[in-house]
Amino acid sequence: MGGHTYLMEDYRPAIGDTLTYPISSTMPNVENWNRLSEGEIEPTDKILWANSGGDYKAYMKAFVEDPRYGKFKKPFKQATMMVSPVQWNTGYNAAAEAALNTLALKRGEAVKITDAIGILNNTIKRLEGLLYDAQTTLATKRSLRKNRAYADLADREAPEELATLDSDILALEGLELGYGTQLANLRTDGRILNQELDALLTDYKTIANTLNINDNFEKEMRKVQGAAGSRGLITGGITGFMGAAALVFLIAQARRSPQRTRSTTRGADGLFFRAP
Repeated sequence: MGGHTYLMEDYRPAIGDTLTYPISSTMPNVENWNRLSEGEIEPTDKILWANSGGDYKAYMKAFVEDPRYGKFKKPFKQATMMVSPVQWNTGYNAAAEAALNTLALKRGEAVKITDAIGILNNTIKRLEGLLYDAQTTLATKRSLRKNRAYADLADREAPEELATLDSDILALEGLELGYGTQLANLRTDGRILNQELDALLTDYKTIANTLNINDNFEKEMRKVQGAAGSRGLITGGITGFMGAAALVFLIAQARRSPQRTRSTTRGADGLFFRAP
């Protein structure tokens, strides 16, 4: 985690916030001073300015050292203590910049889809357990129903038990069918997600090839990571670099199966039943 992380939380803008920046880089010799507006510079102390011969650096040095001013008086009327961010200029041409941005977005999409598959598998895992329990119980009750000695005795002495057994078998058969159908639907969803993931991977590789990103890329990225030190510019090689833009992603609705509504009929675990 980079040292700036907590600051990002402290200064997170709200929706509709106005963001303000000065218009030029930091003025020499005076910490945190920038220009607030364009136009001719108007010195706060015109005598110091005249004595400096109009030399910017000489004036700034004299201004800071003057006991009347110091570092917290405005050296120019247009000066501000607002911070000017480093200009974001990667040095790449527009095509390369667009390709790098696309790679980062595709990597972010891939992470989101992989996470979705993991959540889907949680549901499959639980549903498999319910299905196998129902199948085991169903097999036991079917075996008992096929026992002629038990069936004849129950039919004579306790027909209600035989009726209950038949009812249980029908209910378990319904559960088995319901769970199996839902598992099939989940696997279909998983296949659609994997198709999207495979298409993203193909696109990613194609774009990476245009930038000559090859097997040495991760090695080179780790060299940069080592050189960056505590700046935390890159984390985790190619994964961290390309995953940096993975802040927002929604799986395209057109690529997903139609949403199914939950059934109002609940069985042993109605959570997993959806009407077709």
